[in-house]
Amino acid sequence: MYDTTGTPGRPRLDARVAGSRMFMSLWLTFAWVMLWGTLEIGTIAAGFLVALTVMLLLPLPRVPVEGLVRPISTIWLLIVIAYFLVRSSLQVAWLSVRPAPPPRAAVLPAPMRLKSDFCLALAVNTLNLMPGGIVVRVDPLARYVYVHVLDAGSDAAIERFHTQVATIERLYVRAFERPEDWRHSPAPYIAPTEEYEGEEFRDTPAQETIPDRRGPAGHEEGIR
Repeated sequence: MYDTTGTPGRPRLDARVAGSRMFMSLWLTFAWVMLWGTLEIGTIAAGFLVALTVMLLLPLPRVPVEGLVRPISTIWLLIVIAYFLVRSSLQVAWLSVRPAPPPRAAVLPAPMRLKSDFCLALAVNTLNLMPGGIVVRVDPLARYVYVHVLDAGSDAAIERFHTQVATIERLYVRAFERPEDWRHSPAPYIAPTEEYEGEEFRDTPAQETIPDRRGPAGHEEGIR
């Protein structure tokens, strides 16, 4: 992303993009020093030169830097994710040993209205880390995720799932996408998305729709 407020015809590099590139250079330098195992000036300088060479000759696809990292909110995000990991692990352990029939699983939709595709990918990976559920589909246009949930046999379990996803969404917004920090990219990266007909999704064999009013218009509300 470039700041077009500079000299006409010569766009000025945005400070956030420059900061992200500098961070990547330092990270690659750190990885180089760790590989060599010696903390010396020559090793650090060589690592920095290698990092610059890699970034110039083998650049990754540019992802717009539109938000701003909030350190305190990011730390709180990590704490809450750790809590969810422990809680989900205990819930799955109890479901496996309790004297009762196996729980009913379902694929449930949930909104994940993060503006950045990068943050959306981070949130999806966060959901995949938690025991008892896995994201089976992401709709980057409607900003919905479809999660296979191990325990969806009661209204309380479904409500707990939606509350957890909404909490993760809210914490990612507070950590990386606060409205006052957001700068829209003039040429945003558009993630590819599959196109399908709603009838095809409904006609998938061995699937049963369960009611859930939280789904987007034109999408199935939930599948078990």
